Amino acid sequence: MQIAVLTVRIQTNQSLVMLRHRCRQVGELFGLEALQRTRLTTAVSEIGRNALQHAGAATVSFLVGDSATLPGAQSVLIRVADKGPGMPASIWADGEIGALHRAGGLHGSQRLVDAFWIETPPGGGASVSMEMLLPRTAPRLAAADIGQRIDELLRSQQQSPHEELEQQNRDMLHALDELRQRKHDLELADQRKNEFVAMLAHELRNPLAAISMSIEVMRRKRDLSMAEVGKYRDTIGRQATQLTKLVNDLMDVSRVSRGKVELERAVVGVGSLVFEAIEMTRAFVDAKQHRLRVPALDDVAFVDVDLVRMKQVISNLVHNAARYTPEGGLIEIGITPADAVVHISVKDNGVGIDAPMLPKIFELFTQAPNSLAREDVGLGIGLTIVQRMAADHGGSIRASSAGLGLGSEFILTLPTVAKPAVATEEPPLFAPAPETAPRQRRLLLVDDNADALQAMAELCRMHGYACTVASDGPQGLAAAIDQPPEIAIVDIGLPGLDGFGLASELRQRYGPDMTLIAISGYSTQDTRLRAKQAGFDDFLVKPIDMHALLLRLATSAGHDAGQPMR
Repeated sequence: MQIAVLTVRIQTNQSLVMLRHRCRQVGELFGLEALQRTRLTTAVSEIGRNALQHAGAATVSFLVGDSATLPGAQSVLIRVADKGPGMPASIWADGEIGALHRAGGLHGSQRLVDAFWIETPPGGGASVSMEMLLPRTAPRLAAADIGQRIDELLRSQQQSPHEELEQQNRDMLHALDELRQRKHDLELADQRKNEFVAMLAHELRNPLAAISMSIEVMRRKRDLSMAEVGKYRDTIGRQATQLTKLVNDLMDVSRVSRGKVELERAVVGVGSLVFEAIEMTRAFVDAKQHRLRVPALDDVAFVDVDLVRMKQVISNLVHNAARYTPEGGLIEIGITPADAVVHISVKDNGVGIDAPMLPKIFELFTQAPNSLAREDVGLGIGLTIVQRMAADHGGSIRASSAGLGLGSEFILTLPTVAKPAVATEEPPLFAPAPETAPRQRRLLLVDDNADALQAMAELCRMHGYACTVASDGPQGLAAAIDQPPEIAIVDIGLPGLDGFGLASELRQRYGPDMTLIAISGYSTQDTRLRAKQAGFDDFLVKPIDMHALLLRLATSAGHDAGQPMR
């Protein structure tokens, strides 16, 4: 919903002074940043001048509320409407300014604002709309807030031409300062990006090198003992897990940065939450021979959180403490309830944080300086995920350190809730995967990656499934027609007929009795939604967690309508 703020009638150049003044006032009252106000005022002034020149007069409407172009956002919308001769179709077509008109003020105004469009009503004239989104950090405005600010706006005085000129000079100086700062920030971000790309290459090459060397040894060495096979197999498994973690971290930070993470909240005891988070990283802590001091993990407080995400947050903090503490160090976990919040602390006696670096550690891709010989430095994104995920839960994270070599402490603060009347028992973190299927059930695997397809088929056969494989959509459909499967595991990106199309065909032919599981390297919400619409029952992200897949297969009996697609 958009609420009308005020209307300004422009008929002379003098009225443009009032228009600019009102534009700045509206922008300031409703939370636009200084540079946004300057850009919007410049664009509106230019379009107003064009309307005076070509139509002789115009009405300028100011509106505030829900964005017309970005769902969930709020904006300031300014519409300049006139009764002139209108605009030729060559100026505005299909949401774009024509190529012949991109050198003028119209195109310049479009580039200054977040959204811009032109309407030419049948009765003549033209209407130009310009939208500037309110900053993400600005509080959401309710109708009462907007009404109160409109009253304040209407009570304010207009400016004289001299005051207007002085205000324009101040705005321009402020805008120049902001542009210089943004230029500096962009240069710094570009530097960090380059450092991150170099670090990513390093982090990816390390496990890949270990995997390729292990495979090369197994290929070349004759009379390889079973012990040696087990050693190299374990090496490949560890390095593949590390690669998966790197990719998952990248995907998480991308989703969090774009606000795409959907939280599935549940009330849980803090003690249980911390226990399970520690279990996730216990192997790494033990490998570094650290002492882990943990309080009694009683549920002294309850929080309303996304269990998976919050366990990841606490696990990241413990993992960082272990990573940046020399072997045999001490890591202390604390749980302290306070008024309506609980503090979860992770303290170590490791390398510490230098004072100049302390304010920057939660910034994306930020890492303390390190030598090329330093191992396991990570990608510099874990703490960004921690901070933003804490904020999404209404909490916060802060860090402290007495300096280099003196350890560090991170304190996660979360709002608490009342203890649930009936606690819902959570399933065990690591339920045993079924070793064999109760009977040989027919399973169709469709994937265009031949190596992954054959390996998954072999694993499924080891657990008692009768597998048929296909490497593209048409082959998968033909195999399903020849021998209808009870379960079909289908890759989304298939040649010939993609996974969405294949799922639709299978669902149409065999109805709800067939279980359809999608697998894909893409995990966006749009992809998941399309998969659900195509008829898939479940969605698994590559690389496939075979433990999770086998559990899913064991619980599916035909179409399991009781288990919705995640």
